[in-house]
Amino acid sequence: MRMLRGLILIIFISISPFAHSNDTLRIISFPKHIHLYTKIGPTFSQVEIRNPDLPENLLFEPNPQSLIGFGFSYSWLGLGVSFTLPSTDEFNNKYGKTQKFDFEAHYTMPRLMVDLTLKSYKGFYVSNPEDYIDSWNKNDPFPQAPNLQTVSLAASFAYVFSPDRYSSNAAYSFTQAMRRSGGSWVAGGFFSINGVVSDTSIIPYTIRQNTNLQFDLKGVVFSNFGVSFGYSNLWSIYKKNFIAFTFLPGVSIQKVTQYSSINETEKVYNTVSPRTIFRFSIGRNGDKYYSGLTTYLESSSIKNLDSRLLLSSGHFEFFFGYRIDTDNWKFMKTVDRIMHPRFLRFASGKPPIRD
Repeated sequence: MRMLRGLILIIFISISPFAHSNDTLRIISFPKHIHLYTKIGPTFSQVEIRNPDLPENLLFEPNPQSLIGFGFSYSWLGLGVSFTLPSTDEFNNKYGKTQKFDFEAHYTMPRLMVDLTLKSYKGFYVSNPEDYIDSWNKNDPFPQAPNLQTVSLAASFAYVFSPDRYSSNAAYSFTQAMRRSGGSWVAGGFFSINGVVSDTSIIPYTIRQNTNLQFDLKGVVFSNFGVSFGYSNLWSIYKKNFIAFTFLPGVSIQKVTQYSSINETEKVYNTVSPRTIFRFSIGRNGDKYYSGLTTYLESSSIKNLDSRLLLSSGHFEFFFGYRIDTDNWKFMKTVDRIMHPRFLRFASGKPPIRD
């Protein structure tokens, strides 16, 4: 996480002075095309605990099962379905089993980016046991926390200030393409409810007996309501190849409820907390085919005495897509009118012109 944040900061600083160097930025649209795609890759919900009594940050991760998905997009709307690939007995013995429900919806319009997520994971393993258990080696099963569970419900939006210079559709939904580089400042808001709970203690006994960690929480629930401000950019490489990112840090008013593992008491308090959204994609966006890799990461944190708990979730996916031209499909005129009502065209844009 530290390396990722450092990389984000370097990229953010380096591109800012040059993002508007091209005054003739060209965005290619595919307003009459249906985009079919398939994707494969893992989704995740990581728990990270920092404490001065720990030699390193303690990392919990779910069984690294991948999802395979299929879907389509048209204009600003996209629909898809994903399936979890089966895990082998060898994987389950090494990492433990994870029960998961994972929903993500990402909508991109000329001036708006909207992200909706609902995730529930139960069953984690400690991914860095070598920092705590001297006798552990890479062939051993990882220390497991089968009753550790995370739940996250989040909604966020970002307003794109310069849609003529930057297209989020070209960067993430691929209903457009950018043939020259460009970027835009973005600002928005978010709301989230998160929970991290276990049956006895969030920290497994295997870890507690090897450290002097004083951590008595069996669960914590926290909600965030705040605003964010950041930057999006896409580099066009030989016109049809691209690298894109969005870095959207924010600050929120946070309400926290902590549940003690010692005496079952509750502690409720309000505080101010950071929250970050990061998106990244790289690939090739041609006239008929597009392919590459995309990443989405959102993270928030709480503080308990000298400890800090960070909850991160997102996906890491490889994708391949194909565009179907619907110029001669007469019924699409009705679809266009429904998807682009006049009162919403400031965000969704105008419907395509058909013969």
